[in-house]
Amino acid sequence: MESTRLKFGAYELDVGRYELNRGGRAVKLERIPMELLLLLVERRGQLVTRDEIVAQLWGKDTFLDVDNSINTAILKLRRAFRDDPRDPKFIKTLTGNGYRFVAPVSVVPAEAAANPTAAAADSTETLPAAVEAVPATAPEPSSPAAPALSPTDVRVSKRGVKVIAGSVAVLLAVLAAWVWYSRSPARPSLRSIAVLPLQNLSGDPSQEYFADGMTDELITDLAQIHSLRVISRTSVMKFKQTTKKLSEIARELSVDAIVEGSVLRSGENIRVTAQLLDGRQDRHLWAASYERPLADVIGLQRQVAQAIAEQVRAELTPREHANLAKSHPTNAEAYQAMLKGRLYFNERNQAAEEKALEYFKLAVEIDPTNAEAWTGIAGVYASLGADLGLLPPGKVLPLAQAAIAKALAIDENLAEAHLQQAWIRFWFDWDWKGAETEFRRAIELNPGDSPAHRMYSYYLTLMARTEEALAEDRRAIDLAPLDTLPAIHLARIYLNARQPAKALEQSNRVLKMDPAFNGSYLFIARSYEAQKNWPEAIAAFEKTKSVYSVWYVAESGRILAESGRRTEADSSLKRLRELSQRTYVSPVHFATLHAALGERQLAFDWLEKAYRERATALAYLAVDYEFDSLRPDPRFQDLLRRVGFPASVK
Repeated sequence: MESTRLKFGAYELDVGRYELNRGGRAVKLERIPMELLLLLVERRGQLVTRDEIVAQLWGKDTFLDVDNSINTAILKLRRAFRDDPRDPKFIKTLTGNGYRFVAPVSVVPAEAAANPTAAAADSTETLPAAVEAVPATAPEPSSPAAPALSPTDVRVSKRGVKVIAGSVAVLLAVLAAWVWYSRSPARPSLRSIAVLPLQNLSGDPSQEYFADGMTDELITDLAQIHSLRVISRTSVMKFKQTTKKLSEIARELSVDAIVEGSVLRSGENIRVTAQLLDGRQDRHLWAASYERPLADVIGLQRQVAQAIAEQVRAELTPREHANLAKSHPTNAEAYQAMLKGRLYFNERNQAAEEKALEYFKLAVEIDPTNAEAWTGIAGVYASLGADLGLLPPGKVLPLAQAAIAKALAIDENLAEAHLQQAWIRFWFDWDWKGAETEFRRAIELNPGDSPAHRMYSYYLTLMARTEEALAEDRRAIDLAPLDTLPAIHLARIYLNARQPAKALEQSNRVLKMDPAFNGSYLFIARSYEAQKNWPEAIAAFEKTKSVYSVWYVAESGRILAESGRRTEADSSLKRLRELSQRTYVSPVHFATLHAALGERQLAFDWLEKAYRERATALAYLAVDYEFDSLRPDPRFQDLLRRVGFPASVK
């Protein structure tokens, strides 16, 4: 019997050979996605319900939890077809009902047809909505051995077609599934894992934040297991709606295993499905579904994390066991507000952070015991006063301190709260010893948290502990291989260690990783400045002015001054004064610009003002080359003492 070949778009499905091809090249599909594709194509144009999929692929009486397997199979088909679920060209999801194959399908002429004329005539027909599925004829066995099973064949008749399904096929499907799950090969050692963004199955795009938040929480729970390397959210979120194969993603992230899954929120209940795959062999290892009331969402998250930890045979300490077993009731409305706050906070710009603050405040207004929301409030204030430098430190410090104190009073073992406490003590309090204690505590509680290692590395850099800083930042990069922040921080370490060539090389590497990341140009400019390559430094700074307006004016002005272009540097100083009338400008910017102009007294006047205001940029005093011209002055050494730097870094 001839093997039927079906064409849709750029793809060709050889039913008899059980193969999908694109442009003459095979597209790899596992058994379940392939059988699901055959079913959808057979029923082209019609709704195929999830119940029908279960009955056809596993049997109505299956004992397996297959919901997540269906979701994963659909995801793999979409990857194979490079199909966007928001604008599907092949498989359309009918939310709450099932799926429909929407691409036009035609029959490809058989290459070795017994009657070429008839075959050519047949090939002009478009496949009708239903296609008859019958077993292919097997050759007569030459020995008493049991005949081999043949793939499904699809044939078209002019009278119309119908689906033939037999109980034997159902029984074989159930038996095959049982063999797969109960007699699979010994599981390889899995020591690294990536949790891909969970799919939002609600059909409501406004619920994407909830699925992303659940992904983040699951990563956080798993990252607390010391024996696992868990990739950070910033790196895995780059694979949201990706069409890449799992094996490609695993190679890109250098992980052994991939977790895929979905979130379905229905009323006051939430259902999470998850499956574990061997990323190296693209082999299914485990799947399960969990459902709980939204008020027990913390328990649900930790149940899923614990199940994954068991499946990868992670070594858990008694405390890690206890953490995963621990749960507490959650106010659903406050929890959702907290997740929305995190969504905006991760955008890292003033407008988004102000929106994040609104949601975090709403969360604690609804539930004053929400430690994560209190931590978020502290984080926003600290960011606006330090990271973004948009508010006077003296204004935000009391607010940040009060919020983080409440978070730690509620949950003294919340790793993110200790990390935020470390950041506040570091930038605002200049409590160097206390900051290090908090950094270490945060990492102890969550050893797989990339931002914790990066932020601790930042601290070590400014304490002139270069080798330790490099080690921590490399750990942060290992946990977030696609994240630009730990990657560009490596350039900062090299600059502070007076290695501008290495800093330039790393900055260019980050720019190649993400051409849209303007922070790369900031460090490219500084690297050229340290090498006294003024034209290249100024050209690089030009590319930052739309994002870092204050930084651009201050630092480009400093380079103009250092390169002898006094008139232009004076114009930058004037522009900086104008900006200070509309927004907060750190006194340290004025100090370094006056120092570059050779106006030492004015530079020290501005540094004294910075000290009185507790300007966060004074944390750079001990190592930043911008202060090198002032460093020999006794007044500078006195300032280092008052800011509290250890004797080893003065």
